[in-house]
Amino acid sequence: MSIKPVSKLLLPITIALSLLFTATAYAAENTPEGVVNSYYAALKARKYEDAYDLLTPRMIDGRTKKEYAADWKNIVDMASVILHEYGITSVEIDGETAKVNAWTRASDVFNTKGIIEKEVDHLILTDGVWKLDATEVSMEAVDM
Repeated sequence: MSIKPVSKLLLPITIALSLLFTATAYAAENTPEGVVNSYYAALKARKYEDAYDLLTPRMIDGRTKKEYAADWKNIVDMASVILHEYGITSVEIDGETAKVNAWTRASDVFNTKGIIEKEVDHLILTDGVWKLDATEVSMEAVDM
């Protein structure tokens, strides 16, 4: 048995699997839960331009991507914000709207012991894409 025919077969299988996993990852992100997870991941990684792409015009509030990123950077830098972790507790989808109950654990110069923010993130489906449209926040102090 020759190795050559096997290697010719492995390349197409590898490419097909790669495309399958890429398509699956994208599909998982285009859910209310996926968008919220991607949003917080972008904020945690300080990739504010990536977070911008997940928002509706209402959340962007007339800012360009560059302005939005600069606003976040200024807030984070001035207050020494550190987003430690985040998670989702529930998701409710009603047609083209969704509510995602989420939480973040962060610290800053004003809350050195840290806080947990409980949030209700409101999303809308526009042209087949889920976008973050509004956020309601409540905070509680915690020992970290």
